[in-house]
Amino acid sequence: MSRFIRCIRKTVAIFALAAAPAAAAERYTQLLADYRPPEVTLVDAQGAVVPLRAELERPGPVLLQLVFTTCTTVCPVMMATFAAAQDRLPADARLLSISIDPEEDTPARLREHAALLRAGSRWRFLTGRLADVVAVQKAFDAYTSDKMRHQPLTFLHGGQGAPWLRLEGFPTPAELVAELATLQRQAEPGRGLYRDGTLPSGAPLRGVTEGGVAIEGRAAACAGCHRRSGYGGVEGREIVPPITAPALFAEQVPQRAELFRKLFQEDLSPSAQARIHDLGTRPAYTAETLAAALRDGRDPSGRTLDPLMPRYRLDEGETADLIAYLRTLAAAPSPGVDGEEIHFATIIAPGVDPGKRQAVIGVLEAFFHRKNADFERLKQRPEFSPRYKDELLSSFRKWVLHVWDLDGAPETWADQLAAKYREQPVFAVLSGLGAGDWTPVHDFCEREEIPCLFPETELPPAAPGAYSIYFSAGLTLEAEALGRHLRESAPAGPPLRVVQVFRDDPRGTVPAAALRHALDGAVNVHLEDMKLAGDLTPAAWESLLDKSPSVVVLWLPGSDVILREPRRPKDLGAGPAFPQQLYLSWSLLGETLPPLREPWRRRVLLLDRFAPPGFESPHVYRARAWLRARGLAETAERLQLDTWFTLSLTESALMHLVDNYSRDYFIEIVERETERVPSPGVYSRLSLGPGQRFASKGCSLLRVTADGKLEAVGERIVP
Repeated sequence: MSRFIRCIRKTVAIFALAAAPAAAAERYTQLLADYRPPEVTLVDAQGAVVPLRAELERPGPVLLQLVFTTCTTVCPVMMATFAAAQDRLPADARLLSISIDPEEDTPARLREHAALLRAGSRWRFLTGRLADVVAVQKAFDAYTSDKMRHQPLTFLHGGQGAPWLRLEGFPTPAELVAELATLQRQAEPGRGLYRDGTLPSGAPLRGVTEGGVAIEGRAAACAGCHRRSGYGGVEGREIVPPITAPALFAEQVPQRAELFRKLFQEDLSPSAQARIHDLGTRPAYTAETLAAALRDGRDPSGRTLDPLMPRYRLDEGETADLIAYLRTLAAAPSPGVDGEEIHFATIIAPGVDPGKRQAVIGVLEAFFHRKNADFERLKQRPEFSPRYKDELLSSFRKWVLHVWDLDGAPETWADQLAAKYREQPVFAVLSGLGAGDWTPVHDFCEREEIPCLFPETELPPAAPGAYSIYFSAGLTLEAEALGRHLRESAPAGPPLRVVQVFRDDPRGTVPAAALRHALDGAVNVHLEDMKLAGDLTPAAWESLLDKSPSVVVLWLPGSDVILREPRRPKDLGAGPAFPQQLYLSWSLLGETLPPLREPWRRRVLLLDRFAPPGFESPHVYRARAWLRARGLAETAERLQLDTWFTLSLTESALMHLVDNYSRDYFIEIVERETERVPSPGVYSRLSLGPGQRFASKGCSLLRVTADGKLEAVGERIVP
């Protein structure tokens, strides 16, 4: 009889004993988490192909274990638990055992062990390619590079709309059944209560501060102060403590690195500083003590909570809903991070100029190399560091870069990105290049909740999401700024006749639609569209001038077709048919000024969303020195400087994270730190705030001087 079979029989016998078991808390821990299974394809013991995500999203509860058949310690106990529990579970419940040793555990071997365990028809054993199994482990925060050091983990999913429950340790079959029943009763009302301040009944959440100020609805929502991540931060000069699952439901031991950052890098009020100095160990919250804290404003040690913390009157069900949701907050690190590495991607769309691609990737590779080399040097001398630096060193992960090059039509990008993400989840997307509509990439990042920082695109989606942050709104910003300018500068009397010319592609239709919206309802501006099928030929100019426009806006790339003379030379004079103003997009021109003859020079205004001519940030010298020191040729400097800023901001944000690798927290720190990180001056000002997704919000008008230089006209326009 094999050791494996003896171990299983012994375990089943133990479970059959009538002796009172030890307390569950001594055998296993519980943690709710929002895991996102990867889209990988596995194989079951019968050789059938199993798309894992689709399998897990089928109706009904799921119990999942990560095991392997030749394990002689924890796996036999875990699988015996499934064996004893399978007949006690609800009729629609399914059990999955995924091998973490797929090279050994073939379908044939899994069939043998399924027979030994008397596995029923709803218990499936899965194996597959090693890379796919690793992706599963990483998605469930269960990956170790050595299978012999894997954790005893069981994952329970109550069905659609419910979170995952992570059990670490050895629950009995009866406890497993009870945990699943509890999980199935928990729905998502706590999310609305936490994020939006909406009770399950639909009524607004109401609270009262210690000073007697009543607040309700979104103003009373937990996320208003503690943010979506639950990590809180600094509001004004006040500390907002974290209320994540680890912070609430485990004994609180302050991190030195976190305390150092708050005490010496923040401008705090005396009361906030006193609260930090007073921090010590605090017992873990239970459901009872957390309900009391919400009601009475005292923590488990009896200390009074901050006066800003509202006191809530919630019934038992509402309190249970909120606590259930709080148990999911930052319950595990976000995908793309393990104990040794943090993975990032940059996304390059097809049609991008190869020189620009290399300019961005060159900066990324040089920055990653410098970051990892610096850490290796520091790691060799940790004994010389203060203790808070030891924490920072221990929380550091090696930065790993993945370049995701896309090809084909935009409608195929989502599948390409999903395949790359399945192969290796990433914590965030940094920089990147788009040659047209960025929406498919944006939608992918929003769907997978992946932070996407400052991709270079003229066409970000008009409606910002939660996870994508852009330097500016691109061509939409230029159109909105022009709309405001035309509204404010139009003379009294007859409406200003404006004709905008564009082609039927996103670089034309998007800004044209934005200008149309910006001028909607304007009584002193009349806007007409002229859609081109080809070039702006002399014949097209004649058709345009027949409309007798006062202003012409060209949303067109290139300079050769714009300035070609029409067939009627008289139209180039100062006659009434000739437009008094011509607006061009500086970015669509490729930031290259064509030769301008009179009367064009005096009539052309350029829309420029970058820093105006003559603006020079002192930080640009530091960035240029950094680029030169790494032998990076000065090509597409604006892209290089933008990429350097993105990476500097990422570095700063990760230092603030310490080892709290939450994507939501990362985004919140980026919102807060963007204005603090030295900007090399590509934009005159970069600033974010809660929920803000465009860091540069202004646009300049430039005119061409007699000597062919550019100068700003008037104040910067913020639409």
